[in-house]
Amino acid sequence: LEVSVIISTIFLTAVTTGLVRGYFGDSSQCFGVLASSTPFTESKSEGPFIDSFSNKAFAALLEYAKLYYNKWDFLGARASFMSKNILCTPTEDGNTDYATIGCSPPVRRINPQFYLEEENCQADIGMIVGIWAAACVVLCLEHIYREYRVRRRAAVQRGRRRPHQD
Repeated sequence: LEVSVIISTIFLTAVTTGLVRGYFGDSSQCFGVLASSTPFTESKSEGPFIDSFSNKAFAALLEYAKLYYNKWDFLGARASFMSKNILCTPTEDGNTDYATIGCSPPVRRINPQFYLEEENCQADIGMIVGIWAAACVVLCLEHIYREYRVRRRAAVQRGRRRPHQD
């Protein structure tokens, strides 16, 4: 059992790392564990989820994450001498105007729509979200069961007569 937990943790770490790399510009790193064998067409696909509300919420979440990373990247770019000497990396063409282009190459390459480019990324997102949803359901059921046990134990204790104490 412990070995299976370790193996599944390593597997999920690898899949999640592929998704993070996809988000930061290299969508070819997605594994596509549950990808279908049918040809992928970009026109019919609007996201990894069945309903459009979830796809729009997911796209908005990734857009806000991009804004968050860009904010910290531009703050780092404005850190005076540290940005020029330590923190920042010039672009491929040698541009060092970090106040306008940002500081970090991975943040410059963020692609919030990466999952639309590759079916593998959509399949991985679907699998990871499914696993997280299942974990949340198990957590809720565990909480409900514990609450039930506590109430049952309290009800049993209320029904017992306590011995007379002098």
